[in-house]
Formats: sequence, C-alpha cells, structure tokens
Amino acid sequence: MKRVLTLLLITAFVLAGCTTSEVTDAAEEEAYTPVEVETLKPMELYIENLMTAKVFADKDVFVIPLMAGKVEKINVKVSDRVEKDEVLFVMDKDDIQKQVTQAFTAYEAAKAGFDVSAAQIQSAKDNLERIAKLYEEGAVPETQYEQAKLAASDESLEAARMGVEQARVAYSNAASMLENAEVKAPIPGIVSSVNIVEGEYATSSNPPVTIVDSDSVTIEFGIVASLVNKVKTGDAAIVEISSAGYKTEAVINSVSSSADNMTNLYTVSIVLENDGTIKPGMFAKVYLQTDNIKNTFAVRAEAVKEREDKQFVFVAEGDSAALKEVTTGLDTGAYIEIKTGLSEGDKVIVKGQDYISHGSKIKVVRGE
Repeated sequence: MKRVLTLLLITAFVLAGCTTSEVTDAAEEEAYTPVEVETLKPMELYIENLMTAKVFADKDVFVIPLMAGKVEKINVKVSDRVEKDEVLFVMDKDDIQKQVTQAFTAYEAAKAGFDVSAAQIQSAKDNLERIAKLYEEGAVPETQYEQAKLAASDESLEAARMGVEQARVAYSNAASMLENAEVKAPIPGIVSSVNIVEGEYATSSNPPVTIVDSDSVTIEFGIVASLVNKVKTGDAAIVEISSAGYKTEAVINSVSSSADNMTNLYTVSIVLENDGTIKPGMFAKVYLQTDNIKNTFAVRAEAVKEREDKQFVFVAEGDSAALKEVTTGLDTGAYIEIKTGLSEGDKVIVKGQDYISHGSKIKVVRGE
C-alpha cells in the first residue's frame, strides 16, 4: 500500500511540473503585441483641395439687328446647332424701308438746316466787317460790335455740322439694315435662347437670339487668400463633372489678381474642350494639389503621437518597439512629413501603437 501511495505522489508531482512548464512556455509565447508596420521611404507629399465650380459658356454672343424693327421669320429654336453665317431670323423689309425713308428725310433736313446756318453765318461775317470799321471810327457802340462778333461765330455752324453727321450715320445704318434684313450667326455654336416671336419688335435692349460656343466651356471657382499664392496659371487640376460623365486632368487658365468684392474670393478659371455633353450651368468638382514636396519622408498621421509638446513614433526593432522623437512638417491629413528622427528603411508601426510602450515585445503581423 505504501509503495502504491508513493508511486501516485511521484506521478502527481511529475504531471504538475509538466503542466506548469507548458503554461509558462505558452504565456511567454503569448506575451507580445501584434502590430502593422510601413517601411519609411521617400515619397511625394501634397495637400489635395476640393473645390466646387460652375460651368460657363466660353463664348456667349448676343445677336441683335443693326436697328430696331419687326421680325418677319425665325429660323431657329433653343438647342439648335448653327454654323457661322447661318440665317437666324429675318426682319420685315417693309418696316425697315419706312425707317430708311425716315432716316433719309432727317438727313436731308439736317443738310438743309446746315446750309441755312452757313448762309446766315456768312451774312453775319459780312456784317461784322462793316460794323468793325464803324466801331474803329467810333460810329457804333462796343455792345453792337460784340453782338456782331457773336452772330458771326462758327460755333453754331459746327453744331449744325455734327447734326448732319449724326443724321448721315443713322441713314447709313438704316440702309445697311435693309441690305442685312437676314440676321446671321456671327459664330458657330448652340442657340441658348430665343427671346422673340414672329411679328414682334426686335430691339438691342432685349437680344432676340443668344448663341454659345459649344466647342469649349469655362469653369470658374473661388479660392481664399491663403491659397491664391499657391495656385498659378498652368498648374494641373483634376476636373469632374458627374452630370456629364466627365473626369479628366486640365490646366488652370487664369487666376484673378484681386478678390471679388462680394465673396472676397479670388476667381480661378479652367477652359475645357467640350464634346457636347457639358452644358453651361452644370456644377463641377475640381481637385487641386498644393504645397507639393517631392522626395521627402512621411508616415501615416495616426502613427505620430504627441506627449508634452513633443512628437514620437514607434519603430519595430526586431521583436521590440522603440519610441523615437521626431520633428514634423507638412500635415496632409493622411500623412505627416518627418523632417528628423527617422532614417530610410525604418519599420514604422502604424497599427497597434496605442497598446505598446518603449521596449514592448511585438510581432509584425502585417506590413512591408
């Protein structure tokens, strides 16, 4: 019996020793923190700015007749594509002829008035010579002499001459309008508005037809003062117009040198080639890159920790974590520039860093 009990005790101690050893080994094996790392290497860093822009016609031409008159026929409607010199509408020639006749009558009357004025002034000049002699002899008072000088002045004749010229121009315009009763498109493009109906009176105050150049469009947006010196003509930008299924790289055409009085923003414009799908009035997204830095070191923003106004990152060194103080530069939101404190090839811990401290045992489970 004693031998049996002794054997049982020995067996129990052996089993207990084995279990303790296995637990200790397992605990030692599990005493690490899994982390993800990124290898530090040079990269390009920039801030991406998202702007909202609006599409405008690159050319917006108001088509008006040379002079007011009644519209006899309209050949186009909104959204029609027209070519240069295509007839848009036709003016009533009878109505124009009446205006031509009136303009000619006014011109003839102005010329006749000028002739009368010229004759009167010539007579006044002749009279002035006679009174001047009498004045020198003391035969007439100075007031009469001054009145004679005023009557002989060419000022009134010059005013009459200007009246004749104005009447001549009006007559010439009316005659030209008669020759151009068919109003034609000055540029190729799309008819964006027709603001008149047949039989209505067309005037320059309300352009009958508007044409936009559809071959290219301009998008415009405003930027704040802190960005205006970071954006210049020729810079690249990505333009996206979702309503037209359009997204491509474009080049900035111009940047205004003064801010808008209402918005206090500086206007930036980009000219786009148009395949017909982009319409004036559409909205666009513009992605601008600023603060570009090439060939610099940067780490994910979440990898940088701040303590007592100092910044640190964890680096994997073998199976241990090392805390390193760094100085930072540009912060893009996603990445932060590292100016000093790290070297190319360092394994920067980008996940799991919240659960470790300097010297903690780690295991890289993901990363380069």
